[in-house]
Amino acid sequence: MIYAIKKLLNIIGFSLIFFTLSSSLSYSDIKVIFIKNTVHVLDIYGKRYTLNKSSKIKSGDYLRTRKNPAILFLTDKTKVCLSNNSSLKIENIQLAANQYEINLSFKKGNILLSVPNNSQNKYNVIFSDYKINNFKDEIIISKQNKLEILNFNNKLKLMFKDKKNLNIPPYSYAKISKKENLLEIDNATDASQYTNKFLQGCVNKIQNLKAKKRDWDLQYGCVTQNGRLVCGNRYK
Repeated sequence: MIYAIKKLLNIIGFSLIFFTLSSSLSYSDIKVIFIKNTVHVLDIYGKRYTLNKSSKIKSGDYLRTRKNPAILFLTDKTKVCLSNNSSLKIENIQLAANQYEINLSFKKGNILLSVPNNSQNKYNVIFSDYKINNFKDEIIISKQNKLEILNFNNKLKLMFKDKKNLNIPPYSYAKISKKENLLEIDNATDASQYTNKFLQGCVNKIQNLKAKKRDWDLQYGCVTQNGRLVCGNRYK
């Protein structure tokens, strides 16, 4: 009898530990510390509300702007700017070892995401069939008729669904077709084409581009173009 009771208590104890760990991993949230303009939320329980400075973003939340663009800051000073008629889903937020891992799925419109380099949190950005793991620094993603990416001061590794990686150099502008083929990558000298899509102060100016280019890592290599072998320095 005593043995049976001890066994039952052990089972209950392990169940409580498992439940606690599962809750901390699956049902974590992150606080909003600043917001301007309306961001509508639909959570996994079907509840609809708008974000405010005391709100917490949870796994499964679907964020959307309507007529006006919006800006919000999270506790680690991560900045999220959305143009009007844009949407973003928080796929999940997990907390482990005092670090949040946040999976963001960008659905439509225009988004500017700025993650401080000293942030301890890990942001994974998902859009269409592409993914950026552990994103830092700043990026603008536009999902309209085609996919456009404005990469700021970051060596960006874009992961395709077929597990092929594409390296996008700092301060570059990339266009990707619906067929998931890279159309072109150009140098980005300014971000003025996006300034009017977001609230004032969202988009930082691209300055000292030529000076920053000297810091980019180059690697000598050869590629085939129109049946000819072309060699030279290329971005890693």
